Amino acid sequence: MSSHPTRHPVKFCDVALGQRFYDPISAEYFVKQNDTTAAMVTGPGDGTVPDEFEADDIVGLDQ
Repeated sequence: MSSHPTRHPVKFCDVALGQRFYDPISAEYFVKQNDTTAAMVTGPGDGTVPDEFEADDIVGLDQ
């Protein structure tokens, strides 16, 4: 039996630098790089290409 983490919605501005989060629009995980960008680390992303986020974008944190 596998346990699935609980995903909590938060604003992008509340994600800590270096923290991994889920973007429901792309259905992929990202790592926050600074106040406006994050890099995709799942799917086609290798963590090197930044993507822009707005401070009030809703993303998910797994807990």
